[in-house]
Amino acid sequence: MSTENFLDLFFPEKQGRAESEAMPALLKLTGLSWRELIRAIWQGSVETNVTNRAAELAFWFLLGFFPMLLSVTGMVSMIGSAPGSQGTLMTYVGEVLPSGASSLVRQVLAQTTGSGRAWFSLLFALWSSSSATSGLIDTLNAIYGLTESRPWWKSRLIAVVLAIALGVLLTAALIILVYGPLILDKISPGSAALYVWKVAQWPAAALLLIIALLGLYRFAPNLKEQKWKWLLPGSMVAAVTWMAVSVLFKIYVRHFSHFGLLYGSLGTLIILMFWFYLSGAANLVGGVINAILEDAAAEHSVPGANRRGQQLSARMANG
Repeated sequence: MSTENFLDLFFPEKQGRAESEAMPALLKLTGLSWRELIRAIWQGSVETNVTNRAAELAFWFLLGFFPMLLSVTGMVSMIGSAPGSQGTLMTYVGEVLPSGASSLVRQVLAQTTGSGRAWFSLLFALWSSSSATSGLIDTLNAIYGLTESRPWWKSRLIAVVLAIALGVLLTAALIILVYGPLILDKISPGSAALYVWKVAQWPAAALLLIIALLGLYRFAPNLKEQKWKWLLPGSMVAAVTWMAVSVLFKIYVRHFSHFGLLYGSLGTLIILMFWFYLSGAANLVGGVINAILEDAAAEHSVPGANRRGQQLSARMANG
């Protein structure tokens, strides 16, 4: 069965793109059908080598993950008396990571926690995280059909600033998780407030993730101007995909995987690195979606939309 026939089974066209009432408003605006969008995402991911670039990001994520967690918990502890900050962080990390990987993270943090290491961990995490964001800059430029025309120091500075922003966002999230229940209990004592907190914390985490992705997609690529509305679809899809992939991968590792048989004592490390790989791929696919939608909208003369590579031409012409 051909690819088109296979897609026809799931996305049949009933009365044409323009008349389909089920078509989301954004797809109507861009003139794309679901089948065309999926085909374009696949083609764009292949052309920009998303799989290999996600593997590169996984290495940098792994290198900076432990120092970042150590520095974040250290900073939270410095802000106030929060002896349980690391335990709180590991509780939420354990909700996302497979059990073997979360046990590895907990063990490494227990071995490396100590006075005077937070600042060193912060510097190392900043270097490795900025290397990851630098890789994201290169990949997003390729996705948008751009060539990096900014000076190397400016591109690296943007990578460092983005890494710092993500670290601040993570620290703020942990502060909210640590002190949120205490504040709610003082404002409104009783179990009702804690119940609301348990329900609201995950949508709040999703919102923070979307905000982080919006900032990444806006400032990482070599774009002179960018409308936020063209960044929101990919950010939402990347956030939802990342959460769904994390849950499914956790279930797979718990019930079906045999990483220990294949890699022995390295199995937990391989699980963690593969999770980073899936996370990087989700982020990059979100960028592909944004570029495709804006390019298609520009092709249909939608105001504020730019074709791929058009921003680079404008930047070079103005420079």
